[in-house]
Parts: sequence; structure tokens; C-alpha cells
Amino acid sequence: MPEVSARDALRYATADEMVKLYAVVLGGWFLFFVAFLAFNAYAVGMMAFVGAVAFLAGFLAVFAGIVGITYKLLRETRTD
Repeated sequence: MPEVSARDALRYATADEMVKLYAVVLGGWFLFFVAFLAFNAYAVGMMAFVGAVAFLAGFLAVFAGIVGITYKLLRETRTD
């Protein structure tokens, strides 16, 4: 396995495509935080609905971001 320099690794990790995927994951974590605040408000009705929607959207964003990052890493390291 060839060695990869730290500069190449950082350049790859901060490429535009990877930064977009990182933003999706961070956005999902933010939605988890919003859901936590909505559920912690002890309110019923609309706040519970907002919390449930934010939690589901956050989960989907985090899951999609992690799958996207994993797919990108595996696809670009694949040798045919």
C-alpha cells in the first residue's frame, strides 16, 4: 500500500465534495439539537410534532451523510 502524505490527506479531506457531505452530517446534528429542544419544552401538540419532524430529518441527514462519505471513500479507493 503506497504511503499518503499528510498534505494529500488533508487536501482530500477538505475537497469541495467532502465538505458538502460534512455539512449534511453537521446539519443533521443541528436538527437533532432542535428536536431535543422541542421535546424538552414540555409542550404538547405543535412542539411535539416539530420535535418529531426535526428528529426524523436529522436522523435521515446524518445517515445519508455517513453513507455518502463511506461510499465516496470506498469508490475512490477502489482499483479495477
